[in-house]
Order: sequence, then C-alpha cells, then structure tokens
Amino acid sequence: MASRATLGCPVEADLPVGSRLLCHLPHALVFERRFYSDDPLQAQEFSNPTGWVEFVLSLRPPDPEHLTCPRTFRTDVRYLHHHLVVRLEPTSLRALLLPDAERVLPEMKPFLSGADAPDTLYLMVSNPLLGGVVEALLMPPPVGSLRLFYEAKLRELVAYLCFAQPEVQTAPDEARLREALAYLQAHLSDPDALHKMTEQVGVGARQCQRLFRVAVGCSPSEYLTELRLRKAAILLTTTDLTISEIALEVGYLSLSHFSRMFSQRFGKTPRAFRANPSPLTEEGGLK
Repeated sequence: MASRATLGCPVEADLPVGSRLLCHLPHALVFERRFYSDDPLQAQEFSNPTGWVEFVLSLRPPDPEHLTCPRTFRTDVRYLHHHLVVRLEPTSLRALLLPDAERVLPEMKPFLSGADAPDTLYLMVSNPLLGGVVEALLMPPPVGSLRLFYEAKLRELVAYLCFAQPEVQTAPDEARLREALAYLQAHLSDPDALHKMTEQVGVGARQCQRLFRVAVGCSPSEYLTELRLRKAAILLTTTDLTISEIALEVGYLSLSHFSRMFSQRFGKTPRAFRANPSPLTEEGGLK
C-alpha cells in the first residue's frame, strides 16, 4: 500500500458532486460544498480518495438535536449543509507542524510521529477569527497572486486547526466582547440575534453599546448589519440560492428591507450585485 506522502496530487475529478473548486496547489486542495440533506445524490457520503489529510469545516450550525456534524439523523428535516473542505499533503503538513510540535493538539501527535492522520476531520467554525480566514478563502480579494494569497491563508488555517490555543488571561470586558462577536457570527439567520446575544453574554444594552463602540468603532446593530450584508454578498456570488432565501439566511424577514439595506451598503441591488459583484472591501464596514 502506498504511503500517504507518495500518493499523487488530487485533481478536480476527485471532488464530490456539487463542489466548487477554490484553490488547487501542489500540496493543497480547497473546495466549497453545499447540499441539502434530502438530495439523494449530493448528500451521500464520499470517501477521500487521495490519501491526503482532509479537514471539513461546517459553516452552518448542525441540527440542534443531533450535534454530530455534518450529518443529520432526522429524515423529516430538510437541512442545508455548507462545508469548506481542505485537503493537505501529509509531508507538507508535518513540515508546518514540527517546528511547534509541543503545541500540536494531542490527536495530531501520532501523525507527527509518522502515523496516518484520520481520513477526515470534521470541525465547526465557531472562532470568529477563524471565521475571517474561512470567509477570505471563500471569496478572496483582488490580489496579484492568488497562489501566494491561498498559501498564506492555508498556513493561518493550520495555525487555528492543529494547535492548542494559548491560555491568555483576558479582562472581563474583553471576554464578553469575544463571546458577543462569536454569538453574532454564529446566529446571522436569527432575526432576534441581537437581543439574544445580550442575554447570552449577560450585559445590559448600554454596556453592550460601550463595548462595541470602544472595540470595533460601531454599535452592535451596525456590526450585525455589516456581518449580515457581507455574508449575503458572498452567498449571492457563490450560490444559486434565490434572493429571498439569502435574505432569510442572513436574518431578514422582509425582502424589501433586505434589498434596501443591501443597496445602501454596496450601491446596487442584490440582483445587480449578483450579475456584477464588487470586491468586499472594509471601507464603510467592519473595523
């Protein structure tokens, strides 16, 4: 049996049905996959034929009654799955991990010693900083070299996925702010996310306003609106979801309200943006 390190570079033909290729490097393959749980073809399990280490990042919360991601065991629920899949060549991955071997996660230690890594590692994107890396991989900015851009982002991804995070003593306000940001990032589709966030974090409305103004330079509602509209822009350019479905996906119950807010942010309607997308800059957005 050939070792993982000597197996050939995976090709686009290896990708599951319904995938969108994002990056194909000699040592890495990155693709996006979206499918509904009741789709008889796309929802079936696909093996990783390459022998490379595969990380599957779930970009949607799993079924709350069945937290085994990304599968759902309820046949009566039609559930939209959205994954970012990263396949890394084993030798290259070991080379990235070895210099900081003492901080590598325990489950990856045998891999450093030469053992095979699990074929597929399923993970939730709950860290807001990791969420920023994933968003950049899904919709890269206009740069001169996409190869260098993806190589840098893949290193960031490995830094989050394969290493224990440092134990840092944070001030209470900073800890609350991080919890608030993570909650909003994970609940964009909930129209009542802002109110539930303050209850979850345990801060009053005025204190929450102060935390956000000092840390990110805008109010909580402005921050949430920016998150939602940026997510909507990504969905418009990377999916076939209807504009109504996208509006619900990012927490807008009114299509006209969504279209008005989107037009104010990007200078064009959602339909016009889908036909001619603009780069997602930070100008006028998140600090």
